[in-house]
Amino acid sequence: MKVRDRIVSWTTLLCFVIGAVLGLIRPDWAQKIAFIGTAYVTALKYLALPALILSVFSAAGKGGRNAAGVLVRALVLFVALFSVTFLLCAVLYSVFSPGRGFLQLGQTAWQGERASISFGGIFKNIFAPEKISVNSLYFPSLLVAFAAGWLIGLFKLDKIRKGTAALERFFLRLLSYVMVTTPLGVLSLMATCTGTFGFDALKTSGAYVAWAYGGCVLALAAVMILPLWLFCKVKPRQYFARTGRLFLTALSTCSSAATLPETMRTCREEFGVSDEITGVVAPLGCTVHMCGGAVSFSLLGLFVMQMTGQPVSAATLFIMLLFSLLLNMGAPGIPGGGIVLGATYLSMLGVEHVELFLGMYAGIYRLLDMAYTSLNVAGDVTANLLIDRWEKKR
Repeated sequence: MKVRDRIVSWTTLLCFVIGAVLGLIRPDWAQKIAFIGTAYVTALKYLALPALILSVFSAAGKGGRNAAGVLVRALVLFVALFSVTFLLCAVLYSVFSPGRGFLQLGQTAWQGERASISFGGIFKNIFAPEKISVNSLYFPSLLVAFAAGWLIGLFKLDKIRKGTAALERFFLRLLSYVMVTTPLGVLSLMATCTGTFGFDALKTSGAYVAWAYGGCVLALAAVMILPLWLFCKVKPRQYFARTGRLFLTALSTCSSAATLPETMRTCREEFGVSDEITGVVAPLGCTVHMCGGAVSFSLLGLFVMQMTGQPVSAATLFIMLLFSLLLNMGAPGIPGGGIVLGATYLSMLGVEHVELFLGMYAGIYRLLDMAYTSLNVAGDVTANLLIDRWEKKR
């Protein structure tokens, strides 16, 4: 690790703690510096999109015929990691039944609207979302950039490839300047979070938050770290030493897109993953690979079913997994984020009268999203290393 990166990493950790404490003891100060965190996340998202397009374009051009194989293998691996995470957490929550005995977890009913979802709607949300946002542009842009880069490499148009490579370096340099401000962004975001919620959310829904974090820890150990230890010879201690700064960024931003530059830096500089792999797999994972969503949907469905006494069979679990995969891929095109997705998911499962639960869920979602986003980026790192290992063996 470079000296500058080491300084930023330790400063980020210090600011993470200071921000959390500041929000608890002086929430009024936290609100005054909230604009810093907003500006930090916005800058990352808007600079990450062109960098993503150019990175995928360049990686596809360098990879030649093999680039398409990398893309397909990444998609298959993402689905596998998501499915294993979902089923593993489903077993955990089925055995211990955390939702049993919780009839009411809050006093505020959720007033939002559910999204109207169908198989055709999922396809449309992925490729042609009605409401355009930075997040919704990631997946379509990735596909176009990959196809264009692959054709450039196939026809050996080196001048175009070199020109885009220079432009990619320019945007990555801009991102590196923004990343230097990570400690300030993290301090502001954590102060805003703890200043807004304090301990109230944990008092009313501590069980749900605890089970969510427990599922994420289990998935991190069994699905993310264990395969790297077995197949890539990356020991757990090495893993955490190299990903500490990445997790701090994910915890504070709650955005895989905003964390994407740090994800790519971690894969390239800390683990030595080739540019041809990272340039395709990391941006793809940022859009369609959300293992945190697997934990979220598994806990949400089973918790509410156990709370309302609804039976859960093997067929129900399969339907839950299928709906989770579809909603996860269609998420960029659905306005309202995880809360609307949660309401839509419960409606698809046929769960009735859950507005009171969703009121609590909306209140604590920021706390949940910290864990889910961290697991998402951990899965992206795991996928990058496994595919890089596979390609080197081939």
